[in-house]
Amino acid sequence: MIKTCKIILRACTIFICVIAASSLNAAVGLPWSTTYNCPEWNQSQGSPSCDGLVFGGGWTCNGIGEQITSDANYPGGAGDKGQRHWEGDGSNVNSGGLSLYFNTPQKELWIRWYMRYEEGFKWSTLLYDKWLYIRTGATSIDVIPGFCNGNGVAAGVQGSVDNYQIYNDSRGWQYVYGNESDGSWFCVEIHIKMDTNGSDGVGELWLNGELIASNYAVNYSRGNPTAQQGWTWFLIGSNQSSPNNGRPMYVDFDDFYVTNTRPSNKDANGKYFIGPLGSSSLPPDPPPSPPTGIDAQISQ
Repeated sequence: MIKTCKIILRACTIFICVIAASSLNAAVGLPWSTTYNCPEWNQSQGSPSCDGLVFGGGWTCNGIGEQITSDANYPGGAGDKGQRHWEGDGSNVNSGGLSLYFNTPQKELWIRWYMRYEEGFKWSTLLYDKWLYIRTGATSIDVIPGFCNGNGVAAGVQGSVDNYQIYNDSRGWQYVYGNESDGSWFCVEIHIKMDTNGSDGVGELWLNGELIASNYAVNYSRGNPTAQQGWTWFLIGSNQSSPNNGRPMYVDFDDFYVTNTRPSNKDANGKYFIGPLGSSSLPPDPPPSPPTGIDAQISQ
């Protein structure tokens, strides 16, 4: 059942993870993709040499940092590595993430990726688990896809009077995994288009190729002219509420594809999307755009 996000959930507040860029010397053009076919890396080494991605932040998960590793590779995709993000018990205990900066603000984006949670991963209270932080140049006007509110999933609109404009209350953690993860991979895709007047933004969210949430009257910008210029960068792997595993456990990401041009592929509802790997009419991933620099770091 597709929800169109006219429900405000007080129990599922999106908390703000404040991060500030210390230098922004790397940027990519679109379309962009990565299979993480890069050297093995961990965050103690600074920014990786990997398709324009830069070190996302200095925090660690009980001393464990972000990684690019063959252990995180999605076997159904190309390349031989993936990104490993670590999450610990309690709230907001996590490794640093990786960031991607666009060379110009983007008013419309399609972003598709694969991810999995370590087998046995479970929660005490799943209020929020932020997969990406998609940021504008305005303070705290962002899009944050992720699981929330037990069995919910959203492309959260941070800073809005209704954070859950793009939301489904029954296609979240329990729908994907049940009580705890079996270690399987799933595909996520979002399509976001910035509003021009507070009422015409577009938001669509797919899990494994199924459109599970959509809203064609999203207020992303709150009328902020800087936000209306578009999204400028995003963080892969962010903070969360209350895993309950007794030790740090990983969340893996792989096979990202990002474009600002309408894809030719269509889902079962006739909506344009990138689609899972192997979808009919899906063009091959282009080579990644070279970064203009590689030295960038964000501190928590």
